[in-house]
Amino acid sequence: MRIRELRAEGWRNLEPLTLVPAERLSVLYGDNGQGKTNVIEAAYYLAVLRSFRTSHAEDLIRRGSDATGTARLRAEIVHRGLERRFEIDLRPTGRVARLDGKAVRGTAAALGAVSVVLFVPEDLLLPRAAPSTRRRFLDLAIFNIERGYYEEASAFQKVLKNRNALLKRGPADPMLLDTYDEQLARTGARVVVRRRALVAALTPLFREHFQALHSELPVSLAYTSDPEVARAEGEEAVRASLEAGIAARRGLDERRRFTGFGPHTDDLEIGLAGAPARSHASQGQLRSLVLALKLAELSNVQERLGDPPVLLLDDVPSELDPARRALLFDVIGRLDCQTLISVTERDIVPAQPARRDFQVRAGAVVLQNP
Repeated sequence: MRIRELRAEGWRNLEPLTLVPAERLSVLYGDNGQGKTNVIEAAYYLAVLRSFRTSHAEDLIRRGSDATGTARLRAEIVHRGLERRFEIDLRPTGRVARLDGKAVRGTAAALGAVSVVLFVPEDLLLPRAAPSTRRRFLDLAIFNIERGYYEEASAFQKVLKNRNALLKRGPADPMLLDTYDEQLARTGARVVVRRRALVAALTPLFREHFQALHSELPVSLAYTSDPEVARAEGEEAVRASLEAGIAARRGLDERRRFTGFGPHTDDLEIGLAGAPARSHASQGQLRSLVLALKLAELSNVQERLGDPPVLLLDDVPSELDPARRALLFDVIGRLDCQTLISVTERDIVPAQPARRDFQVRAGAVVLQNP
């Protein structure tokens, strides 16, 4: 996967942008607040049709006297020798996506044109973040290797939303609630099985990368669910366990008027030396754990798909000490992935052949080493 060219117009503070990244490593450098993250965000949006900083489209559209009210993104992509063009026009009222010049209807159909792994400073808080943040990490990591997972996860979320709306109105129609319970168990089982499989795949890679920094400390990953669900093996057994748990708690859900049982309450437990990392790891160890986890995600995409994704690093190297930074760049080098990095000082990034450096100042992105 390579981005041959990235264009942006009307995107945040960026001046009209035509970025031709290097095959391997491109460095966006400049002072804070100049627009480096906005470039990373544009590439990410083309991959997952969402920002990692805001849920409001109007935040992404350039403001001021020269604003058109529309943000336009375009990427020329090469994947396994196939050249493709993906475009997005974004307005406050919605977006239009085109693949190879043809309009694409629906989010699921538009996803998958670009494959990326994102690493931002906020990820370093993952072990101590809310469980929903770790579930989101799992879901995005699955999506990178199983494009159909978007529709599977969306189906579960839709049923959950409908069931909660029914409970909130109360009293709920028992027959309609029966229907939602069955659908919730069926779609939820698929989510659980997918997440378990991802954790199983990430665990050995996670251990390998962490041991490069802390060889004396054992680490673990565990997908945690209700004990009965956790004991169930296979999708059908998980479905039956979820259905039983939902039924057993129906009265409680009706009193509380929300669904309190299912994959939306699960978590990813990150362990260090046999204890939960969130309460036992030092700040340095937490950074190592998250670095190892993100590198495991990157390695897993390489193993599953045969090609590494585009790696987007937003100011992460500046947050790491020299040892962790060296591990990061060593793994990146071995995976042969295209990488876009934003930093305040470009010298923090090791030299690589054919590396391209872009200075970002007041929204203008200028190549420094043509």
